[in-house]
Amino acid sequence: MRKTLAIVFAGGRAQELSVLTFRRPKSAVVFGGRYRMIDFALTNLANTGSVENVGILTQYRPSSLVEHVGIGLAWDFVGSCRSIRVLPPHLKLSGSEWYRGTADALFQNMDYLDLHQPDDVLIVSGDHAYSMSYEPLLRFHQEHGADVTLAVTPVDVEPSRFGIAEINAEGRIISYMEKPKHPRTNLASMTVYVFRREVLVDELRRHAHSPQPPKSYHIYDEILPGLIERRRAFGWIHHGRWDYARTLDAYFQAHQDMLGDPPLVDMGPWNVRTSPWSPRAAVQAPTRHRPGAAVRDSVVCGDCDIAGTVERSVLSPGVKVGKGAVVRDSILWSGTVVEEGAVADKMVCDKRCVIGKGAVVGHGGESPPNQELPRSLSCGATVLGMDVRVPEGARIGRNCILYPGAGEAEMPSREVPSGDTVRTPAP
Repeated sequence: MRKTLAIVFAGGRAQELSVLTFRRPKSAVVFGGRYRMIDFALTNLANTGSVENVGILTQYRPSSLVEHVGIGLAWDFVGSCRSIRVLPPHLKLSGSEWYRGTADALFQNMDYLDLHQPDDVLIVSGDHAYSMSYEPLLRFHQEHGADVTLAVTPVDVEPSRFGIAEINAEGRIISYMEKPKHPRTNLASMTVYVFRREVLVDELRRHAHSPQPPKSYHIYDEILPGLIERRRAFGWIHHGRWDYARTLDAYFQAHQDMLGDPPLVDMGPWNVRTSPWSPRAAVQAPTRHRPGAAVRDSVVCGDCDIAGTVERSVLSPGVKVGKGAVVRDSILWSGTVVEEGAVADKMVCDKRCVIGKGAVVGHGGESPPNQELPRSLSCGATVLGMDVRVPEGARIGRNCILYPGAGEAEMPSREVPSGDTVRTPAP
């Protein structure tokens, strides 16, 4: 039986997600109320019986991610033959440096590959939401004698935002382009790859020892194009929901798709695992609906306290909605408080935000895209970083971004026009 080692890329910030990744990598962003993005990749790996050891490559502000993953017990990666190991940049005899891309991160951890001596290396991204056993992919890779196999999936919206593969009837990849202006197919790379270890090691060393090594290099830019030309490269097609959530608009829409009857996305059958030792995921008290509360078409996690109205929204544990308050088309992370008489209309907010009495977030009708991130935020939602306090009676427009810790000092007029960004002093 062939041995497979898994590597999870979990270190990127994803600047398009703005304040949601201000203090954490995208893989640690909350998704679906109670999960983190990395939970989906780790659950998929836990459901793949041939994978026993997982390395997690992380770099950007990794503390919350490291605390969440722990020793991997939630995903059953513990024991004499099973493990999860976090692999940050580290000191070496010849010095140290930050990872300069996905390929460089792998090269800097060549000793981890040498330690386990796998036949194949399964590489997955830790910031996508989907349900999939990797066993059929690994079996396809082995049966076709592939040097590299890409998992791809059909996308219906803006395929030019992805790496696009063209595959022949045999399953061979005949072309691959990263974010082409005029894509020839709609088969997008899921950032899931299977490499024969010898092939991956050869390619990493060849690029690292080139006369003019690049300042940054990635698998999709430097490794894949040459491999597809010179080696046996195949594509395996995944049919099923796959959320990339690269932009704030996409993140908001993915949560709206969890609602409705029936919802476009029902994560119940996915059986996603998460860390039960995280304060956010620990056993919660039941949610309380006080007299006069109304909840319609929403996902509400435990330990919430609702006295107002909640419609078409996703609430993480510990959210409080005061009497007469309205939460509509919103995503509220843990510890958020919407005080009495306040309105949150199309709001996405990080942890521990407070919407003061009588304040309105999502004020006005049609609105311009956010001035700083027009390609990421134009759907009309307003996004709050962690620990934002919206002053009592304030009016916050649409497509606004409020940086972590923003409060009355940053909003003295208590008015934020649509499309504006409220920044806070650098720490």
